[in-house]
Amino acid sequence: MREPNLYVILSHALIGSGFFFLYMHHVRVIFETRTNIRHLNQLERESMLRREDALYYTFYKKLADGPDFWHGYEQLKNVTDIEYPHSVNVLQRFYVLPELVTAYFFHIVRAGFNPSLQPMQFYFEFVWLMGGVTLLVLYLYGTLLSENVFGGIYGVLSYLMFHSFAAKIYERPLARENFAFPFIFLQMFYLCICIGRVLHRQKHTSRIFMICVMSLFTACALLSWQFSNFIFTTQIMIVMTSWNVSSMPVGLANAFALDYSLSHLLGNCLAFVISHGNTQLLFTWQLSVALSLFLITIVRQLRNRRCTNNVLQGDYFSFKLILLALLFASSMQGKLVDMLSKSGLLNWQDNTYMHYCDLWAHWMLQAKVNFVTNLSACNPLYARVAWSELWQLVKTLIVKPYCMYGVVMLATFFRKWRKSNIITKANQEQRERARNYVLEDFLEEHHVSMSDMSNKQTEQQLQQCFAMLESCDHDYERYKREKAKMQQEQPPERDDFMQDIKRLKAQIHRNSDKQRKEREQASESNLKEMSSIDSECTTEADTETQTQTATAKETQDETETDETQPCKTPTDKEPANGRRRPATSARRDSVLPTANAQILNLHYMYSFMQMIVFTLIGLTVRKLFFLSFTQGCVIAPTVCSKIWYHRQRNIFWSVSLAVFLLSMFDPGMVNIREEYFPTRYTQSSDDLESMLEWIKLNTERDAVFAGPVEIIGTVHLTTRRPIVNHAHLEMRQMAERTEHVYSVYSRQQSSDIYNQCTQLKIQYLIISLDECSNEVRDDCDILSIWDDKQPAFRKYPQFCHELLHKNVPSFLKVYANDNYGIIKMFSQSVQINLKHNKMPEMSM
Repeated sequence: MREPNLYVILSHALIGSGFFFLYMHHVRVIFETRTNIRHLNQLERESMLRREDALYYTFYKKLADGPDFWHGYEQLKNVTDIEYPHSVNVLQRFYVLPELVTAYFFHIVRAGFNPSLQPMQFYFEFVWLMGGVTLLVLYLYGTLLSENVFGGIYGVLSYLMFHSFAAKIYERPLARENFAFPFIFLQMFYLCICIGRVLHRQKHTSRIFMICVMSLFTACALLSWQFSNFIFTTQIMIVMTSWNVSSMPVGLANAFALDYSLSHLLGNCLAFVISHGNTQLLFTWQLSVALSLFLITIVRQLRNRRCTNNVLQGDYFSFKLILLALLFASSMQGKLVDMLSKSGLLNWQDNTYMHYCDLWAHWMLQAKVNFVTNLSACNPLYARVAWSELWQLVKTLIVKPYCMYGVVMLATFFRKWRKSNIITKANQEQRERARNYVLEDFLEEHHVSMSDMSNKQTEQQLQQCFAMLESCDHDYERYKREKAKMQQEQPPERDDFMQDIKRLKAQIHRNSDKQRKEREQASESNLKEMSSIDSECTTEADTETQTQTATAKETQDETETDETQPCKTPTDKEPANGRRRPATSARRDSVLPTANAQILNLHYMYSFMQMIVFTLIGLTVRKLFFLSFTQGCVIAPTVCSKIWYHRQRNIFWSVSLAVFLLSMFDPGMVNIREEYFPTRYTQSSDDLESMLEWIKLNTERDAVFAGPVEIIGTVHLTTRRPIVNHAHLEMRQMAERTEHVYSVYSRQQSSDIYNQCTQLKIQYLIISLDECSNEVRDDCDILSIWDDKQPAFRKYPQFCHELLHKNVPSFLKVYANDNYGIIKMFSQSVQINLKHNKMPEMSM
């Protein structure tokens, strides 16, 4: 990896900035085209946000609507209307760093520049800005790996052309990954830069700066998305594995590994402090693996101080040491969890990783773990990627480039093979050039000068070479092949040549002894006057002697390998005068393109292995497929880069241009047109706005609601009514609450369902009418999930179906449209004296 100068850095920054603003405009226009948000009222805008997106916008709204930022900041420390009646510290429980940063700058901009600025508009602009950062890093990352600006441009265009496959930022702008992935991508890119600098300079510089930057990126990602720590865990494991096969010196690797592991540990600590003590950050897989790497590095440094031997990097990590460190870190982490749990400082039920473990068990083993796990697995965002979509990406990003690379390489091979077999008549200039090549090789091989050409034997040998060249039609390549064949056919001359070598060696030794005696005599007579001159002569004579001896030995070794003849085939070995052959000889050799050794460097290995891990994750979860997609756009430019082609620029540009055109027209333009003018896209028509209007007009401001996780956050956002459950099902307490709320879709008795709802102090229960059909259509029906959980109740009818068609004590339907219904809950004593015709809700 070359060190770029100032002009190269500025040019990359200019091109990357252009892509940055281009992408911001791109996603802004697509979002406006699909939602027409400028012409919607506030209720319609907020009703577009579903699941946890609505919940996080509620937090942002508290920060933005306050008189200043710190007023809303204090409010988020004690929120009682999202997990009623419990009080929640949002700063400690949720990943609200993007909302904090956005609200802080919103108050600054509104107070100093634009008093009429809308909070939602500013929030979306911040989302588009983070997307632009992702594209900027993608360009720089692709340029770094391909070592060519075209590689970065090709990666950016690939990302834009196939944007509709995975990174749909315009469909869920407020998703946590939209804020966290730019920091993850920045950390990955900066890691490759640091590794490249270490490999290039063979020293580790700016250690404090590296630790600070990587810690900052790590902390920002951890505070923005709960899945960030798992990505960093895979990164640490990949780096540890890559160092096993790299050739980095031990001392250098120890220093770098120590700083790298320390940056992860400091990033976790920084995130813990900023989040007001979020205990989930103290017991992550990333922290365990980073601690293991830190311990391994410390142990390795202690071992190296005792040993004086320079051990290669392949011995840097032993798997025994890795397993012991992982086991020690895990056991210590478990002990710490037990101690904090017993002391009351930690509520282990808040652990989010059990939910992900249950999900993986469901996906990998097809096991029915629990109700909330099966409910989460049926979310379309967590479904597996369809093979048709996967093949489309593989075909475009992998098959097309490699096929085009293979076609160009085959064409190059057949072109050279055809030229080697076709006999062509050389012109006068080509003949003279070939004769000069032969003469140059002859003089260099036999170590003769032009003055020695008067020797008849030497002249005869040269004429034999010229005659063979003429028989090959003055084709220098054919001449070399013919001479190689003749070497194999003439082994008897080897013995004669060996005798000549022995005589030459004896003569060299005699000359050395004679010169040494002369120098000794001269030094004794002129010791005082000519000491410096004699010393120089001695050095020069010794150098000449050693050179002659090395030449004789080299010639002997060469003879043992190849058969001798009057005119020997030229080789690339150095002549006796210590100078290398001219560059013309190197240009004459036909060398096929080979892989650059840098492709095996650590930053290339890390990028490719991270791509494999992202692919495995993306194939399992559709929501996370953008990881594989984005990293694939970084890896794809390396196929058509100078890493593979060296100085053969015609091959490089032909492959790059062909791949670019193939990707541009099909299916690139088709996907871009589908983004702007979707043929299968339909806006939400679930009539949620009418239900929200009814809630705002006909329910008390402190009425407590519960309902499906898809819309309950939207109800809280638009109506400000307290809710008892939300979409963060990875929280153990919230999973239990959601299971109680969804019991209305089961076949349980009304008294059991009523008791579960009254324990949560629910006053209004929202139900989805599509799930109350009393039929099982597929495995993702809520009734099917309940039947698997409670097989003994299959003989009973579904409760919500009975509720819609019959009068059930303590439950009263007060609102219904085509998609949703609202059930008001009463105690049994109130239900007896209640008359339906006096209910204000029933008259609506």
